[in-house]
Amino acid sequence: MNNIELNHIFLFVHLVSLIVGFGSVLVIDFFGLLWLLKKVKLSFVNQVANTTQVLIWTGWLGLVLTGIPLILMKGNISGLATVKIFAVILLGLNGIFLHIIKKSMVGITDDMEVPNLFKFRITLATVVSQLGWWTAIVIGFLNNKLKARAPIVDEPFPIIISIFLIIISVLIIGELFFRKKKTI
Repeated sequence: MNNIELNHIFLFVHLVSLIVGFGSVLVIDFFGLLWLLKKVKLSFVNQVANTTQVLIWTGWLGLVLTGIPLILMKGNISGLATVKIFAVILLGLNGIFLHIIKKSMVGITDDMEVPNLFKFRITLATVVSQLGWWTAIVIGFLNNKLKARAPIVDEPFPIIISIFLIIISVLIIGELFFRKKKTI
């Protein structure tokens, strides 16, 4: 088997992983939005999340395991690809954050009011998820279809650090704003 054939196999599995992972993200995010709009119950969203969580992690892991050899076969990592790698790592960290949020909401039932702090965390994690997935998809498309005409990012680390600092700042401000103050 030559490198072209192996490259196509990795790319096929990469695209299937994208469909499985991102498709599942879109499903849970849609039902999460319906919950925020009070169209479905939290217990139903949790059931959907329990199913999609496995598919999301399977897709993400498939993307990582096929992305690494695809990058190695290419031989170099552009600045744009570095931003994509950051987006993929951010998605994994965000998935862990979402898992922690989900575990912390275990005792909340359909007839209870969900604290604003949890709503903030879910919203932030959902926005980060969507931005991460779309960033990786768009960069993958640009690197694959536009090749020589893809935007050149000479210094990806200022972009990466800025995005990271914005997310952390929003998280800290939100945590401080939505955290209930204890009365003495």
